Amino acid sequence: MIDRRLLAFAGGSRRGARLACCLAAIAILATACGRDIADPAAGDVPIHFQVSNALIAPVTVSVDGTPYAILTSGKATSITVPGSAQWLTWTSAKPAGPDGAPIPDQIGEVKVSISGINGALEIANVIDDQTYITARVFNATNAQVAIGVTDGSNLYCAGVVPAGSTDGAKGFVQIGYYRLLPSTEVRAYRDALRCTGPYVAWPSSQLAAFMAKSGLLTLLLESAP
Repeated sequence: MIDRRLLAFAGGSRRGARLACCLAAIAILATACGRDIADPAAGDVPIHFQVSNALIAPVTVSVDGTPYAILTSGKATSITVPGSAQWLTWTSAKPAGPDGAPIPDQIGEVKVSISGINGALEIANVIDDQTYITARVFNATNAQVAIGVTDGSNLYCAGVVPAGSTDGAKGFVQIGYYRLLPSTEVRAYRDALRCTGPYVAWPSSQLAAFMAKSGLLTLLLESAP
């Protein structure tokens, strides 16, 4: 606020009147600027970061429930969100079996704090310090088999692999992502529809040879269970 005595002093002449007007304008600007500095709206400052997908499966990226991007394997995108945004979530697509039905896996919806991203987020097969693996299973035998994944306590039926053909082509299935634990095994069961009966197993020691970040393994069944 301009001192009234200064305005009274300046008001005695035309030059003084102009001076008074200038002083008043300066005072108004100073007051407005002071409000901007003192009360910044932090939530209005946009946040920029990059998201990349190292998984084999495509992922859908959302922020506070709003979808922002779908990233296929090896792709990345830049995202800008409001400063008030709180959570980024991502989900992976599930592979389909020969019947077209999605094969379930153990990666659900993953939630990441926006404030913790710090410029870049890489989606990979280690989530909250837990490693996940996926496998491309090829069948060189003449028998269709069911693929199961066990952690020693639970057994998950993870797909069906068609028999190989007489011309040398192999049956194939891509299973979903499963936790890699010391007790984890991938199994090929003789029962072509259910994970029961005799089986051939790939133990945890063999499953540890996965590709970094994608968690991908290639498994070949050469003898029927």
